[in-house]
Amino acid sequence: MKHSPVTEPESSTSISPDQMDHKALGLPKRMDRTASARKLNILVLYSRVPFPMMRGDQLTVAHLLSYLQARGHNVDLMTTDVDGELTPEQSDWLHGACRRVMLTPHGWFARLRGLLRGLPTLRPLQVSLFDNRHIRKAAAARIDAGDYDIVYCYYMRSATGVPHGFAPHQVRVFGDRKTAAFLALQLSQTMNTRRIAENDAGVLKRIVYKLECRLLQRYEARIWQRFTNVVLIGPKDVEAVKSACRRENQPEISNWLYGAHGTNVEEFRPGTQDEVIQGRIIFSGSMGYQPNVQAVLWFYAYCWPNIRATRPEATWFIVGRDPLPEVVALDQEDGITVTGTVPSVGDEIRKAAICINPMLAAGGMQNKLIEYMACAKPIVASTIANEGIMAPDGEALILADDPDSFTREVLALLQAPAEAEALAVSARRFVLDHWTWEAHFDKLEGAFFQAHDDKALPPAP
Repeated sequence: MKHSPVTEPESSTSISPDQMDHKALGLPKRMDRTASARKLNILVLYSRVPFPMMRGDQLTVAHLLSYLQARGHNVDLMTTDVDGELTPEQSDWLHGACRRVMLTPHGWFARLRGLLRGLPTLRPLQVSLFDNRHIRKAAAARIDAGDYDIVYCYYMRSATGVPHGFAPHQVRVFGDRKTAAFLALQLSQTMNTRRIAENDAGVLKRIVYKLECRLLQRYEARIWQRFTNVVLIGPKDVEAVKSACRRENQPEISNWLYGAHGTNVEEFRPGTQDEVIQGRIIFSGSMGYQPNVQAVLWFYAYCWPNIRATRPEATWFIVGRDPLPEVVALDQEDGITVTGTVPSVGDEIRKAAICINPMLAAGGMQNKLIEYMACAKPIVASTIANEGIMAPDGEALILADDPDSFTREVLALLQAPAEAEALAVSARRFVLDHWTWEAHFDKLEGAFFQAHDDKALPPAP
């Protein structure tokens, strides 16, 4: 799609969000929530188009907009046209869910300009690449005019859109309105990037990742100080950011709160026995994402040969969009199928006898893990994959980290269907109790209200 520097259509749409077939059109679920008696004006700052919902951050932002629309809040979205494309139906939905949508082109020239601007201040590459001057200026003008109660930045790469003047645990007064600023760091990018570097075989990539890790540590230790609250998924990420603060001789982060996201338990639901293909193992996820690639290659090198030697009928399906060449090379290799994009990830998961998640990096929130559990599948996963979800080991899933134990646990589940079924039932129950979209967004909305009611700083100049 082509856009002017900043497009700002009003929220008129030919099809209301409630009239759409959400699943068929690739839209977020309708949220099971009534309108709030207290309405907030909210600015959501993001770095990509929320569609197609193939990445974890796209899923989360699209579902957050759906939740805020159901609760009756007035939402403005500012984002770039990177990594996505809107169908007419998705565009209609987006403009129906938001009061305003500002979708800004961000091509290679804009990215180069962002890099050059970030070099003198030693910003991380991922922050500089997504720095967009049109969003920065538009957001600052509206925030300084007192248009918003809440400013919500998703990922640190959106933080450049928030002007200075906020502080931990504090709101600011602009005119007659109090404004609180939230930064959804979600996971510690310092820790995540360090893990990627440690597990990448390419010398040049390791050098780049290590450089980025150093820049991320410097940035992560400071950026939280410019926001009212910072959202992190779990204790591991909080401790990693605190560690970055200590290494950089900065105050330890004090304004964090937990805020994960959930899954659609209607779309990701248990299948029937007839749907399950005996011996099929599933790994799902975007296969252009380096931590997923590392997980797949690790399982292929260290676990799959022994599994196939013991269970020659076993098959392994790698399900996910944009597989990199090293993943494509595994297709049709020793019982392996690389699917690429599929019409429904849930349908593929329901065919699995066992699901795996042997992540070596990228902790935080693992969508694939809660999707597996929502589909009531027996799961073997790494400890890193479970960091943000904290499912009970031996009850909702099996944790294993070295090749021998991971292989042993997969084979044990293949050979003991009764134990696998008990694990699967417990996994589904765990998701229903803890990991629906509504449950997590209710907590986030509560944090919005609480932050907005806290003591304000003097008016901004």
